[in-house]
Amino acid sequence: MKHKPGLGLFFPRQSELQILGYIDADWVGCIDSRRSTTGFCFFLGSSLISWRAKKEATVSRSSSEAEYRALSAGTCELQWLLYLLKDLQVTCIRQAVLYCDSQSAIHIASNPVFHERSKHLEIYCHLVREKVQKGILRLLPIPTEE
Repeated sequence: MKHKPGLGLFFPRQSELQILGYIDADWVGCIDSRRSTTGFCFFLGSSLISWRAKKEATVSRSSSEAEYRALSAGTCELQWLLYLLKDLQVTCIRQAVLYCDSQSAIHIASNPVFHERSKHLEIYCHLVREKVQKGILRLLPIPTEE
């Protein structure tokens, strides 16, 4: 960066102070290992501030499990970003929003009853559900273009 001072992250002054996150997973995307790849990206206003894509360490038994693992990873990153902003004395104007394209993952996060088919997700469920119930984040489906 020393030789290219014009490069870097640009934070427009008129941008809203709200964190928006997007998470996704490709269930059994790796042909060789059948492991899923999860990813997320976070914006502060209109500026990208955090992103990651990672092949999971274990094979997910369902697409819902793969999506929920991604949701859990995104929730942890969001919590870390909120702690960082607090340490920097930056106050977000609006509640953070996390977008997810899996209706089943959103349903599991908002439904306090565990079902036999989803009990292997219990630890992830508690983490995400706790953050939603405390009002730390709002979980929404990704808007579709019409």
